[in-house]
Amino acid sequence: MAVNFTGNWKHVESENFDDYLKAMDINFAMRKIAAGITPKLEIQQDGDSFKVKTIGAKTKETSFKVGEAFEDEMQVGKVKVVPSIVDGKLHFDIEGPKQKLVIEREIRSDGRLYQVMKAGDGTTCTRIFAKE
Repeated sequence: MAVNFTGNWKHVESENFDDYLKAMDINFAMRKIAAGITPKLEIQQDGDSFKVKTIGAKTKETSFKVGEAFEDEMQVGKVKVVPSIVDGKLHFDIEGPKQKLVIEREIRSDGRLYQVMKAGDGTTCTRIFAKE
């Protein structure tokens, strides 16, 4: 695994976030709350093991190992997540109660972390984080 995601990352920009949340069947009030939050990610990576702390409206910690499925809780309910590395990207296949989702995280040449999220209907959103 060539890429190291370790670091503290602050959200700086979103593309198509509201449409993505609509596709996820998130109601208007929750979409407006989500749009006003500037989340931070604290990522610790040790080989293929990860600990991710997301700090936003709530603080949430998730630990996982690439290749090992785990259960998680998202806004849409309980989900099964299968993490993998695909072309240097941290890739998550997510089986939700109503739809399948895909999330990919990658560090691009500008040094920022790009989190591309794809809803079951194909609607995509990109959330961009800068290293603190």
